[in-house]
Amino acid sequence: MRYIIFESYIEKAIEEITNRNFSQAKEYIHLAILEDDASPKTHNLLGIIEEIAGDLSLAGKHYRAAYALDPTFKPARENLERITKFYYRLNIKNIDFVEKLELKEETPYVIEHDCNNVGHLIKKISRNL
Repeated sequence: MRYIIFESYIEKAIEEITNRNFSQAKEYIHLAILEDDASPKTHNLLGIIEEIAGDLSLAGKHYRAAYALDPTFKPARENLERITKFYYRLNIKNIDFVEKLELKEETPYVIEHDCNNVGHLIKKISRNL
């Protein structure tokens, strides 16, 4: 139940950020922190607000805090990498708000093992005729 409440606050905060209602977004983020203070999503969103406001130093601190909370959280890492590039320019489309589900790329090969348990790559046969 707490996860559902937390996620609803995150969604509302993202909506407010995209509408540039930063004070309302911060309220939702602070409510989300009360639900889960160990989530990197909240600091990532605070970093986004500061980045849009033009304070890259504070944005970087929030992105680093999110990364420290969960080093596997890709949006914080990607946002931090983006703002530290030499040729940085703010583009809202490049900001990573939340983790996107990565689609696994289907490989055209399978591994088949022979009688000696040695694996061999075998090309899949396409069934779409």
